[in-house]
Amino acid sequence: MMILEEILEEIRDVGWGKVSRVAVGLGYTIVVLDDGSAGLSYTPVEDIRHECENNPLAGRLVGVSWEEAVKSALEVHPILSAVGLATINALASRLNLRYEKGDLMDYLDLKEGDRVCMVGYIPAIANRARKIGAEVIVFERRYIEDPGYKPWWASEVLMDRCDAAIISGATLVNKTLDRLLELSSRAKVRALVGPSTPQVPRVFAKRGIKVLAGTRVVDSDMTFKIVAEGGGTMTMYSSGAAEKTVVLVEETS
Repeated sequence: MMILEEILEEIRDVGWGKVSRVAVGLGYTIVVLDDGSAGLSYTPVEDIRHECENNPLAGRLVGVSWEEAVKSALEVHPILSAVGLATINALASRLNLRYEKGDLMDYLDLKEGDRVCMVGYIPAIANRARKIGAEVIVFERRYIEDPGYKPWWASEVLMDRCDAAIISGATLVNKTLDRLLELSSRAKVRALVGPSTPQVPRVFAKRGIKVLAGTRVVDSDMTFKIVAEGGGTMTMYSSGAAEKTVVLVEETS
């Protein structure tokens, strides 16, 4: 069973209501349910065909049941997949979890000489890891100016040589997370990071994920506005519309 399928089963107990608002922004997609619960997902702009019709359900998403909305997470269409994952994150926000404050790096026990594999480039994390003395390899679909850059397909060769794996939650949108977790099975610590990360610890505990570093929407109205106007996490966090949260899987599973 795919991770996404297990997540859908896990959140059924907190499933109720309908979709109130949806915005597919340049950086992120947001879904707000009718009780105000809201969730985010990465918008996979690199996979969009940029035609006159990029979302086949545009104009028909508001008012659909939570069940119909989350099913979209299993779709191969990039926008529908993002809408489904954002809905999952809206539902997951209803779980009674213990959230830690701060950044992912505050909770990773990295040491000098460790080899860190990052799937999805987050400069602040890469820089902090290097200050510790770790070697950082970054797998990205686009070229980036970073000494550790490798093309995304190099993960098939290099991922099993890493001491730590830091994987973007956006890999759930493009359906690559299952494979990446297989490749990184030898890593002593693995973490999922970013606003797309579903903070559903019991599912990830089965796969050896130790830390879930995601985003909690505090003000759904302001976050919706930021997303709709093309903004990103920098504005969400600085305005207080959303906050970084960390779930330590070992303590919750």
